[in-house]
Amino acid sequence: MKKTLLFSFFLSLTLCSVATIWAQAESRNALEAKLALENSLEKRLKMVLSEALGTDDIIVIISADLQEQEKKTQLEIMPGIPKEEKMGELSLSSTLTMLKKLSASLILDKTISEEDTKLARKLTAGLLGLPPEREDLITIEKMNFRKARPFIMSDLLVPPNLWNLTWIILVAALMLVAVLVFLSPLSRAAKAFVVAFAAQNAQAEGQRSEEKREAEVLETKTAAAPESAQGGKTPLFGFLSSDNISSLIFLMKTRTTQDLTILLNYAPKDVSAKLIEALYPKSVQALAALPKITLMPEQSIRALEAEIKAALDYVVGGEDKTLGIMETLDETVQEKAMADFARLNPLFSAKVKSSIVRLADLARLDGAHAQMLARRLPMRVIAAALKGSSYATAFVSKLSGGMQERLNQELELTRALPAEAYKAERTKVTEALRQLIKEGLVSLNTSTTTGAPHPQSAPAASRTGAPATPAHPPAPGANRPATDAPPHADTSSAKLVPAGEKPPSPPAQK
Repeated sequence: MKKTLLFSFFLSLTLCSVATIWAQAESRNALEAKLALENSLEKRLKMVLSEALGTDDIIVIISADLQEQEKKTQLEIMPGIPKEEKMGELSLSSTLTMLKKLSASLILDKTISEEDTKLARKLTAGLLGLPPEREDLITIEKMNFRKARPFIMSDLLVPPNLWNLTWIILVAALMLVAVLVFLSPLSRAAKAFVVAFAAQNAQAEGQRSEEKREAEVLETKTAAAPESAQGGKTPLFGFLSSDNISSLIFLMKTRTTQDLTILLNYAPKDVSAKLIEALYPKSVQALAALPKITLMPEQSIRALEAEIKAALDYVVGGEDKTLGIMETLDETVQEKAMADFARLNPLFSAKVKSSIVRLADLARLDGAHAQMLARRLPMRVIAAALKGSSYATAFVSKLSGGMQERLNQELELTRALPAEAYKAERTKVTEALRQLIKEGLVSLNTSTTTGAPHPQSAPAASRTGAPATPAHPPAPGANRPATDAPPHADTSSAKLVPAGEKPPSPPAQK
């Protein structure tokens, strides 16, 4: 009995569950069918109305009510006809979904005219199969659709755009202040780096041009000089050069015209030209005999070469050597030595004053020549030579903007050097200036007065006066006129005065 009751209970529970699940499935199927029908009709109707009215501002709402009907079928047995036996039920049933009610709601824009509204009602009724006069089934409403209007500048002055604009301006101002306060030192450092890099490039370019000029000068000298070796033999008089021209002039004053002719034949062209200028008019006679071709004895040529080569090693003195030593002295010692020269040898003292190149001459350069010197030497060398000097300001003012900043930076960074180091740097600057004067690229402006003299130095004598006519070409840097030198003065060599004797008195001034 208990088992029967328990079985009945579980059976009824199972049947209830199955019935519930079946009812839910049927309800879900009905809802899905209703939504599918409504969506299909809405899309189709909206597409038709959009094409007809020429606007997409249309809202279509379709409402459909469905009704389900069950249909059952049963096998009919005819008398006298055997029935076909099949497994399963003898009857079939199916569910039919019927459309009970259909309505449409249209929402149009207010800009649509009444004629278009009537057209929309007519198209809706025709598409859905409804009578157009049934306003309860087809309802039409109108409204203003919210469209995005074009942006104008005046909108920025209206909230909330006004608050957004205020915040943007505030953030931009804060960023600008941060850039000016924190990044300004970096920008100055970057600018200084760019200036230094440009100055370094200009200096490197100047050094390359200087190396190119030196190479051209070397090629010129090589082309002018005889070939160094032909067939393994050393050329005759190959030791002659511009370095020993002063000693050579001194030796050839006492030699014969024939010896001078031989020397002009074998010497380089620049040496021969200087010999002709210094030994005039004797050199003209030797030059006149040179066009005639003559076969000279080898022993005579070898003997003359040996004599001149040996004598050159024992020639002592000369203006070039004296000027070279004077230019390497400290400025204070230079002033004292020139003061003594003015008393002992006034002629040579005037020539030294006009020929020697000193650091004070930097203030007398014009702008183009000062920039040429700045490109010839590294900026640190010029800054070390001008550190603490009264000529630094005058020289810096003659440079271009980039070079001025570069040199001012070097002057600030350069520490005070010892006396020997300062002397070495000053010598480099004066040597470079002397080389530029020798090459004819720089000339000193004698009409411009120099700045304040070097500390502890005697006042320099005036470098202006009547030009002198030297017996031979002046030394490097002697393109300035010598002062207080009488015309036709022979200053080609310095006379040695034995110790204890009185130096010869200078010639009387006219």
